Amino acid sequence: MRLCAGLLLIWTLAGCIGEDYDVGVPKAILHIDAHILSRDVPLTEANVSWDSSSGKVEETIDDIEEYASTQDEIEIFPGQDVTLRFEENEENGGDIWTDPTIKANLWTNGEKTEIDLDEDREFLLPTEEGNYILEATFKDDENTAQYVANIVIADDTDTSS
Repeated sequence: MRLCAGLLLIWTLAGCIGEDYDVGVPKAILHIDAHILSRDVPLTEANVSWDSSSGKVEETIDDIEEYASTQDEIEIFPGQDVTLRFEENEENGGDIWTDPTIKANLWTNGEKTEIDLDEDREFLLPTEEGNYILEATFKDDENTAQYVANIVIADDTDTSS
């Protein structure tokens, strides 16, 4: 019996060898679902407070609206279906996150509106054209990372001459 228990313990521990348990800052990606024009756009890190075995990252942005507005514009159709995704950042390792809390907001003209994310982190963008700042926040037990994107909602299908 002891032999079986010992072998089971060794077998269980052997499964952990070689695993990467470093939990570095994840990459945030906005998936834009536009059928044949679907694409993934990386979001820009803003405020980050992250401590892992790959190092400590502390970044502070005082005005995220101003900072995000300096990023490249992401043009999206009104009412577009989009999804927030978080992936392992190969530069700093790790993709093991314990029950993270994900929140998102849209900023326009200094006003912040909370976005209701479904269980797949999917949501619809506004139908009103204009400039928006997307803010996404990823929190686990001890770490926080905030991401931003400069979004322009425009219906460029108008072909008036």
